[in-house]
Amino acid sequence: MIVERASDSRPMIVLTPKPANHLHVPSIDVMMESVASVFGSLAMGIIMTGMGSDGALGIKSIHRRGGITLGQDEASCVVYGMPRACAEMGVLQRVVSLSQIPQQILRAAHYRKQASGSLRPMRS
Repeated sequence: MIVERASDSRPMIVLTPKPANHLHVPSIDVMMESVASVFGSLAMGIIMTGMGSDGALGIKSIHRRGGITLGQDEASCVVYGMPRACAEMGVLQRVVSLSQIPQQILRAAHYRKQASGSLRPMRS
């Protein structure tokens, strides 16, 4: 699964069997790299519990383009492999517990909406 955007259109999700040479298909790295390419500094990548280093290259792409990167902390992970790989690369802006991830997403979305001026913050 990747995100694509023609020069004059809205982004769309595309299901593709490519790249066939990756260890994991579908590949979270490929998907996150496409998100970074399409959305640039407006992208947000979140890496959560899991084995190995899947997602590290994708998170790095989002980080390199100025997007927000978030990782689950070791204490709340079942397996700390994927977040650890990202933390060791130094590409996570925030590391939080599983229970704090929704709040971080909402905070980032709220901030981006205010910064763009396209939507106003919700009032209670």
